[in-house]
Amino acid sequence: MRLSQAQFAEAVKAAGDAMGVPNHCTKRLVQKWETGEHAGCRADYLRVLQVVTGLTELELGFRIAPPESASGPDADALSSYPTDPAQRMAGAAQYTSDTTVDESLGRLRYALEHPSSVDSQTADFIETTTARLFDLEHHSPARLLAPTVERHLATVTALLTAARHTTVRRKLTIAAGRSSVLAGWLAFDRGDGVSANRFWDTSISAAEAMVDEPLLACSLTYLSYSAARRGDPSTAWQLAHTASWHTPLDPRATAWATARAALHAAELGESAYAVEAIERSLTLGGDLPSPRPGDGSEPWTRFFDHARLLSSTAHTAVLLDDPRACDFAVQAVDALGPARVKARAVVLAEAALVAALAGDLDLCLDYGSAAAVLARELDASIAADILYSVVPVLLPYSEARAVRELLPQLTQLTRAAGRRSRSGEEGGQ
Repeated sequence: MRLSQAQFAEAVKAAGDAMGVPNHCTKRLVQKWETGEHAGCRADYLRVLQVVTGLTELELGFRIAPPESASGPDADALSSYPTDPAQRMAGAAQYTSDTTVDESLGRLRYALEHPSSVDSQTADFIETTTARLFDLEHHSPARLLAPTVERHLATVTALLTAARHTTVRRKLTIAAGRSSVLAGWLAFDRGDGVSANRFWDTSISAAEAMVDEPLLACSLTYLSYSAARRGDPSTAWQLAHTASWHTPLDPRATAWATARAALHAAELGESAYAVEAIERSLTLGGDLPSPRPGDGSEPWTRFFDHARLLSSTAHTAVLLDDPRACDFAVQAVDALGPARVKARAVVLAEAALVAALAGDLDLCLDYGSAAAVLARELDASIAADILYSVVPVLLPYSEARAVRELLPQLTQLTRAAGRRSRSGEEGGQ
């Protein structure tokens, strides 16, 4: 996967959190796996490793060990193996009821090798895996998750080529489109706009072929981020505005697209439209429950909660010289949950920018420092871009000690290539 051992450990931890089986993977543990010092791996760790790597149990080279054999500092992940084959078989039998992922991956491998066996169950497994990858994106650096998503897309493409049944082909085409839209976002987050647009062209083709309006709206909204990064707020507005009309039955997706349209309208000086869009997005998103996996919401909208809506509203309001801008920013931060995810970094970054533009230096410093830490940990490029735009606003106050301490944190963040660096630049996911 071209990751360091420490990066791989972080990917395993992030995957475990998204799958509901948290773990404490470390660089040392990865070293022990790679050297063979620990040849066994507990079943729940094995499930996470299979999702992260896209490899089967056989390809990973592990033997499943009973949990009671674990001991020492890595007892939660690894265990010694009995040398007697009968004992090993007996231990493995204890995991028979806990190998759903193993069986699914095995079925997937078989389907790839035997095209006639691509069935609805395989397509359902692909659909579930695709949704999990979206959940992983919220707290996984793009450079760590991108190889897994691209391998997953290759698998879906191979299955689609082999599938014969119409229903199965439809499911796989939608999965391919969703995988492409996610791969595009990860490329965008790494600053690779060319690859991002190629992936999004594919997702739009899949959406149009399957008449999948939610996927089309997602693709258009993501493209609005790309246009904004190029310094083209007019195209960004058109894309977000169009996206908002493709999701009439999904208030969360509509609120997301409408909030972005409001922001770009404000950048263009279209105050009347921006104010109307702000009110519409607040009406749509005001009563939304916090999104979570399995709640029926589209996986790409789960980052967009009440806090994210309020921070985007604050960003638009400050560009309109609306006196409520700082209040919206404070409310956004107050509405944040405890999860250390990319959306939290963006909310804090937008709140810092709003506070800076509104002249509230204390709030800017508080929010900016917290956002910088998260942006660095998660490689959240959009949060980093927003924070970088705070720098010119703070420079006149650089004699203050707190400002001098914060400025290096902001300027040293990794930013996506090709970004404009003015204070009013767009706030992203």
